[in-house]
Amino acid sequence: MGTDNRKERTRQAILEAMITCLELQPFNEITTTHLASQAGISRSSFYTHYKDKYELIEAYQKDLFHQFEYIFDRHGQNRTQVFLEIFQLLYREQLLSALLSHHGTQEIQQFLIHKVRILIARDLKEYFKEPLSEMEEEYRSIYFSHAFFGIMQVWIKNGKQESPQFMTDFLIKMLP
Repeated sequence: MGTDNRKERTRQAILEAMITCLELQPFNEITTTHLASQAGISRSSFYTHYKDKYELIEAYQKDLFHQFEYIFDRHGQNRTQVFLEIFQLLYREQLLSALLSHHGTQEIQQFLIHKVRILIARDLKEYFKEPLSEMEEEYRSIYFSHAFFGIMQVWIKNGKQESPQFMTDFLIKMLP
């Protein structure tokens, strides 16, 4: 049991090191040496847990994708509940916040933007009665989903000072 606890503490230290590194530099510039040093471990200890930084993020993102899918599946088209749970998750998860920041990874950012786009596309179609071409509808959903994402990034950058409920209420007011 002691070995498992030590392994988990080391993994947690590596995740926390990634958070710190992402605050200082883009993901693509972070090296294994940076991570190991920041975590207070040797590079060989890092390699005991992960092949490289990509495997570390892949393992973390895989779990996050499942959490996001669960949120979207559970609440269907109830965007208020979906937004609230996303903000609550962001409020708790420091690494997720770092990955969604300007220094984060494109993969998780694009995944979340895409999921939000799907969620709000139908509502936009119902709200705006004027007929649009398929291309115009696509651009409109891209516009609103990127606005959502931009607001989320600023909230993260500003230290998540407003509550998840406040951010959800604000976004619901801003969307048609």
